[in-house]
Amino acid sequence: MDSLNFAFSGCGKNLIDIMSKEDRERYGDLIMPVDTDISIDKVILSDENKAKLDEFLKEYKFREKLMQYNLRPMNRLLFYGASGTGKTFLTKALSNYMGMYMLYVDIAKSLSEDTVADNISNIFAVADKYKNCIIFFDECDSIAWNRDSKDNESGTRRRATNSIFQQLDQMSFDNIFVSCTNMIRRLDPAFERRFDMKFEFRRPDKDIKEIIYKFLFDDFLLDEDVSERDYQAVQKRSTLSYYEYQIIVERNMKKAVINDNFAIKLSDILNDISITIGSKRRFGTDVDDEATFKSGGEL
Repeated sequence: MDSLNFAFSGCGKNLIDIMSKEDRERYGDLIMPVDTDISIDKVILSDENKAKLDEFLKEYKFREKLMQYNLRPMNRLLFYGASGTGKTFLTKALSNYMGMYMLYVDIAKSLSEDTVADNISNIFAVADKYKNCIIFFDECDSIAWNRDSKDNESGTRRRATNSIFQQLDQMSFDNIFVSCTNMIRRLDPAFERRFDMKFEFRRPDKDIKEIIYKFLFDDFLLDEDVSERDYQAVQKRSTLSYYEYQIIVERNMKKAVINDNFAIKLSDILNDISITIGSKRRFGTDVDDEATFKSGGEL
C-alpha cells in the first residue's frame, strides 16, 4: 500500500504476550495468540478503503483534541467481504503500524452459554486495563445474527450481542473495536449500526505482479521469465484471493531457501496459480466467495 498520510510510532504486540501471569490465567482462554509482525506496506487496499483508513487514522491521532470539543472520535470499524480478501491481514498490520496491542478474541470460547456475558465483559475489561488495544472479533456474524430465532443457541448469541452493545458504550477511546464478517447480510442491523466506518473488501483487481511483490520478502528477487502473452493469459483467468496469492508466494520462497537460489521465477508462481485455479474448478470451490458473501452465505 502507498504510504498513509498519518504516521504512528511503535510496534504492535499480541496482548497475551505482555499480560501478567494472573491475567493470563484469568483471561488467557478468551484470547488467541496471533502474529502482528506485518508491515502496513504489505497491505493492498482499494483507493476507497485507503481514503477511509486515512480518515480514521487522522481522527484517532487527534482523538483527545476532538473530545475537548465534545466530538466523538471513531473507534469502531467493520470489515466485510469474501474470505481471503485481507480483512484480518489489515487488522494485524494496523496493530503493528499503530503500536497497539492485538486482542484477538476466541469467539468459540467466548460463546459459552453460561458465561457469555461475563466473557464479553472480561474481554473489554482487560483491554481497558492495558489500554491501546485493538479488540478484534473475527467472524462476528457467529454472534450478531438471527436475533429473532427462539432456539437456545440464538439466545446465547443475543446475550453476547447485548453485552457487546453495553461494553461498546463504555469503551475507552484509546481502544479500537474491529469486527470482520463475510456474511454481512446476516448481521443484526442494530449491531451493524454501531460501527463508525465500514470497509468492503473485494477480490484483487490488481496486476498479479504487483500482488507478488507485496508478499515477496526483501531477500528475494523475481525473475520475470515469461512472455507478456503468457502472463496476461493467467492474469485474465485468475480469481484468487489475496490470501491464496500469499500462500503461493510463500511456498515459492520456501523452495528458494531450500535450494539456495533466491531468484524466484515468475513462471513457477504463475504455474502454481494456474494449478490452484484448476483445482478450485474441479472441486467446485471456484464458486466466487463474493457471490456467497453477497447472498448472505446462501447460494
